[in-house]
Amino acid sequence: MRPPGSSRSPRESSQAMHSITSTVLHRQMAAGVPQYAGSATKHLMTSDPAKSQAAHTRLTKDAYDRLAAVWASTTDDGPFNGLLERPALRSLVPQPLAGKVVLDAGCGSGAQCEWLLSEGAEVVGIDVSPAMVEETKRRCGKTAHIFVADLAEPLPLEPRTLDGITCSLALHYLRDWEVPLHSFRAALRSTGWLVLSLDHPFSPPLPSQKGGYFDTELVTDTWEKATVVATQHFWRRPLSAVVESIAEAGFVIDRVAEPQPSPEALERFPGDLEAVKGIPGFIVYRLLPRINGA
Repeated sequence: MRPPGSSRSPRESSQAMHSITSTVLHRQMAAGVPQYAGSATKHLMTSDPAKSQAAHTRLTKDAYDRLAAVWASTTDDGPFNGLLERPALRSLVPQPLAGKVVLDAGCGSGAQCEWLLSEGAEVVGIDVSPAMVEETKRRCGKTAHIFVADLAEPLPLEPRTLDGITCSLALHYLRDWEVPLHSFRAALRSTGWLVLSLDHPFSPPLPSQKGGYFDTELVTDTWEKATVVATQHFWRRPLSAVVESIAEAGFVIDRVAEPQPSPEALERFPGDLEAVKGIPGFIVYRLLPRINGA
């Protein structure tokens, strides 16, 4: 489910990207680093209309249920998800995939599941949105096992049964990553991997942000996809908080990608991508299970 993205959340339309671009120009942050003081790394800022993770998850689910019918048509070949974030994520997925059992966590409308199947993987896909799950089932047929699951809850997966996991722009809908990352770690074989994309922590602040870089803060963004307008709420956090969560779950960082628009993408979508060239938007991590004592 996309973001959340990034790096965010995904912003496929030029209207959705306008807030980032205008913020960059206004603050003259050519390097993409917010130019204001931060607070303590552990400081949480909440302007959440939902006071619990369960209530927040319902808002996320409802928004993606509304977006499901138009998600594939507006993101699969769009500038930000289709041509920026997804190629970077796939570049870090270890090959070959033939015969490997791979989970796509936050599968959205099924683009990643479809790609994994095309590479020969045995695919499991999960998403919190029942409507997105139905879109993925229609797209992938009976060749993948697709079901509804909430990343905020322990996943119904047998231990050490997965060779790999992809998770595209989904974790930022959770305040606490302990449950999903530990679920991922438990389900992976010792030789497994997790490829995880997120909004870049150094990306320009959204207009809804009130805190600084070192705050873990719930922010809001509104997207227009075809005829659907949806407001999403997701968490931004500093790099140190991301790395700490990864380490505490028993992973090590093996590779990192920070995608930039390709020449082909810039030629196709100059109005969307020229404004974000040179600015961090998404970040992708390849994580490996930490061996005891390492």
